[in-house]
Amino acid sequence: MSMGEMSDLALDLRGLEKRFDGARALEGLSIKVAVGEVYGLLGPNGAGKTTLLRIVCGLLAADQGMGWCLGSPLGNAAPAGLGYVPQRGGLYDDLTVRENLDFRARAYGVSNPQAIVIREMESHGLGAMAKTKVGALSGGWRQRTALAAALLHDPRLVLLDEPTVGLDPEAREGLWSKLRQLAARGVALLITTHYADEAERCDRIGYLNAGKMQAEGRPHLLSGNLGLAVLHLPKKATPLPAPLPTLKGLRYSESSDGWRAVGLAGSKSFSDLAAWCAEWGQAHEAVSPRLGDALRWLSGASEDAP
Repeated sequence: MSMGEMSDLALDLRGLEKRFDGARALEGLSIKVAVGEVYGLLGPNGAGKTTLLRIVCGLLAADQGMGWCLGSPLGNAAPAGLGYVPQRGGLYDDLTVRENLDFRARAYGVSNPQAIVIREMESHGLGAMAKTKVGALSGGWRQRTALAAALLHDPRLVLLDEPTVGLDPEAREGLWSKLRQLAARGVALLITTHYADEAERCDRIGYLNAGKMQAEGRPHLLSGNLGLAVLHLPKKATPLPAPLPTLKGLRYSESSDGWRAVGLAGSKSFSDLAAWCAEWGQAHEAVSPRLGDALRWLSGASEDAP
């Protein structure tokens, strides 16, 4: 990797492979995350997202492939400039917020740890919670504390493993506001999530399934890159006269205003669905695909048609 690439990329992974007891967790996985970029990694449970983060942190070793994290080859130790927020935050429930941050600051070996801890507590609004045990915190306050702990050593790349699971909308919004501030300062962020609305906040996203990267790109372009189309069936005052037909390659989702059928543009199944709508007097119209449609298509998980 050239010096220019090293300065532009916080993370560069190429062809990573990982197996557990013969089962493949990662298969030829390649990802690049630029300085100041927010990269969202999506995929079902068991797709390999957490395995990937653990390899980057040096907690696991890849079986094959190569990679650089902050310019250093992947190895058994995490680079000094890496921050990590695992699921549930990696905090000690029986210690207070202040004690958790003090402990982490000493572990990182930061200079002037007391001043740094105070800085992060103020930055994250944790002053009133300083003496509260982490086990007694709500999900939102716990994640604030976890993020503060991960930032004590001023990392240049932060990995976050599903950081908003279980948070209420206000707490999620607050966390994302802080993450965008970090990116604006040049910190690179690699975030795993299940939420389409959070994926839309990312600069780029990748969809991982069974250890393989199925799609990657900017959120607003992903549907087009996949060649998807959507037929919208608005709801009427009366129920559907018959169940929606099961058609090859179409996946349905339901919302308050109707049903969406997503599939590859030009598929014969769309004309078959339009014919069904005409037969039963169901209104329908072609609409632009959304990111959620692309994620549903990639997951292969259709909701049962009504």
